[in-house]
Formats: sequence, structure tokens, C-alpha cells
Amino acid sequence: MTVSPDREKIQKVIAAAGVCSRRAALELIRAGRIRVNGQTVADPAIRVDPAGDLIEFDGRRIEPARTRPEGLVLFKRAGYVTSAADPHHRNTVYHLLPARERNRKWLYAGRLDKDTEGLLLFVNSGDLVHRLTHPSFKIEKHYLVEIAGRITGSQLGQLTRGLEIDGRQMRVDHVRRLASAGEGTALEVVLHQGEKRQIRRMFERLGCEVTYLRRTAFGPLTLGTLSPGQCRRLSAGEMNMLLEAVGYGPG
Repeated sequence: MTVSPDREKIQKVIAAAGVCSRRAALELIRAGRIRVNGQTVADPAIRVDPAGDLIEFDGRRIEPARTRPEGLVLFKRAGYVTSAADPHHRNTVYHLLPARERNRKWLYAGRLDKDTEGLLLFVNSGDLVHRLTHPSFKIEKHYLVEIAGRITGSQLGQLTRGLEIDGRQMRVDHVRRLASAGEGTALEVVLHQGEKRQIRRMFERLGCEVTYLRRTAFGPLTLGTLSPGQCRRLSAGEMNMLLEAVGYGPG
């Protein structure tokens, strides 16, 4: 391989090129589907020169990332699955994207379950997805949660102190009561952890039924004026804020 001061872990290079996430890149390497300069790579910790080495995935060259990432925000509707493809042939979030966007290599950053709506972020960099979703980067997500009935102050405290569910310790960063009306209560929940169906599972553990759930913000990004099913590209200013939030600094 070419000797270069700019060598990076191959897992990061693959993700930065928009091929897939870092985790998926690790699986590609383990499956023997990645070659560097004609040789199959077995070690995911190997470092390469993105500009000088020939990196291939299933025989196709991986072009190194040369431009700053791009992104878009979708107001996800309930009833759509957050997946590139669904084995049960359900509608996915990619069906909500305009036709002109579906042929691009958009990767979603953090899932929303089928019954949840709100802000879903797409970017074209797997490394950026990693930074946006890994708990160590502490990117906060804000949610509007509506539950049936009332919730006590003690129960709210349990959410921030943490609950052990299925062997995992789950907690939210902040929670506040917004309103109580009729037979329900509205709350704002902020978290950075992001376990699967975390909010629903935590409220269920407390005996509270979640009747409505919407993500309203992801890091510095909000839905703005979007209506359900609509999407928009991130502005240069929004992308700068996003990159800065994950440690890249403004681009």
C-alpha cells in the first residue's frame, strides 16, 4: 500500500464514501468483500490511503469522499418503516422521498419506529451517521410524547434516573410536563442514548401507554415548516451546525 501521512482506518474510509455505515463496513470486511490494491482485507483495523490505494467493494472501486456531506430532513409519517428495504413489503421511509432523491445514496441517521412520526435525518456519509448516532457524541433528540392518563413526579424522576429493561440500562436526559387535558398528558422528552423503541419501552415499564410520539428536533435541526410526508435539503448553515455538533468543525 502507498505510504502516506493521511492513512485512515478502512472502516472509516468506506463509511465516509457513503457506501454504508461503519458497522455495516465491518461486516463487509468480515465477509471478505473488501479488497485493497487487489488483496482481500481481513483486518478491520488496517489503515489505508484513500487517495492512493485502490479500495474495492465486490470488485467495484470505492471513490474516496471528496466533498463535504449533504443532508436532508424528512417529516416521517406514521405507518412507514425506517429501512432501505422491508422483507414484509411494507412502505419504507424511502417511499416518502421525492423521485429525484431516491437514486442518491441517502443513509438515515437513527431509526423511528413504524408508529412514530417526525424528524428523520438523511446524510450521504456513513461516518457522519456514526457520529450522529453513537451515544459518545451526545447528540440530543427531542420528542413530543403523549400518554394516556397522568404521570407522577416520581415516575418522571425514574425516567431520568434510569430503568433496566431487557438487561439494558435506559435513561432520558430531560423530561418535562407540557400539558394535561382530558384523559391524557403531553410531555417533552430529550435523550441521546437511542436504544430501540426506547421511549415507548420506558413508559411501558412505568405502566403508561404512549398514544402519540413525534421527534421534533435532532441536534441543532428542527422540522421547521415541513408538513408530514415533506422533506427538504439542509442549508449550508444547517450542515455547518451539524458538522460542528459532531466534532468536524464548520466546513
